[in-house]
Amino acid sequence: MQRRGLILGAAATSVAAQAPAHPRIVYLSGRSSDSDSHLLAAFRDGLKETGFVDGKNVALEPRWADGRYNDVPAMMAKVVATEPDLIAAVGGNPVGLAAKRATSTIPVVFIAGADPVAIGLVDNMNRPQGNLTGVSLWAQDLDAKRLELLHDMVPGAQRVALLVNPTNPGAGQELPVTEAGASALGLRLDIHKAATSSEIEAAFRAIAGDVGALAVTADAFLINRRGRIIALAKDRKLPAIYPSREFAADGGLASYGASWSDMYRIAGTYAGRLLKGAKPVELPVQRPNIYEMVLNLAAARALGLDLPPLILNRANEVLE
Repeated sequence: MQRRGLILGAAATSVAAQAPAHPRIVYLSGRSSDSDSHLLAAFRDGLKETGFVDGKNVALEPRWADGRYNDVPAMMAKVVATEPDLIAAVGGNPVGLAAKRATSTIPVVFIAGADPVAIGLVDNMNRPQGNLTGVSLWAQDLDAKRLELLHDMVPGAQRVALLVNPTNPGAGQELPVTEAGASALGLRLDIHKAATSSEIEAAFRAIAGDVGALAVTADAFLINRRGRIIALAKDRKLPAIYPSREFAADGGLASYGASWSDMYRIAGTYAGRLLKGAKPVELPVQRPNIYEMVLNLAAARALGLDLPPLILNRANEVLE
């Protein structure tokens, strides 16, 4: 009896040693910890909604590409080699695409800017086959909406500069929609491409003198460089509209887009549901539920811009 108890005890100890204490998520973002700590917190909030608390019954390991898309495939390969229970691929279209190429077995929750079917992340929004599901910003529609709001804010501007990262996989599908939106508004759209810090500087030097306003597209690299972009727009005295609240909070004139915090919270709930046994095909790719326009009145005053009541009334948040 004593010997049998020892054998059973040893077997139990061996099983306990082999079983992970709790599941492990690697959170790979194309953006940076400096700009996105609040979004990581929103992802954690989503996990909590499904009963998972980081450090208690799940281990969440953040990794950051700091806007360097070229580094993402190698970073993702290293992530997959560690065999996590789930990957959160966020902060830019290239991160989700790198995850799709790197693994067909580990569940992946992505946050994408572009149409995920068009760029090849999933084959179906409602029933995504394979190991990926997540949230899509649907950026191509939002770029055109930002131009409309910019036109309302600065009706005298007939020529508008558009800053875009050409290495973003979603850029190809977004530009035709944005150009069509500009044409419908009677705007001449000058497209300036930037995928590096030096190219951002060059893009602003190339903006013609008769350009009356600026729109910045949703892109992880450009969002990471928002401080410099805001400063350059101020130097050129260009009224500008940006893709996320962070720009307006950091001194930019205006932003319009989905609530990033809400998107990351939704992604966190999906991660929790997958850890509990749901399959990606059971979780439709979601679109944002909350859109927000933020205005910075101090930036408007610095530009000598008198925002029309229509715009002020449409704003979800006005910063002094």
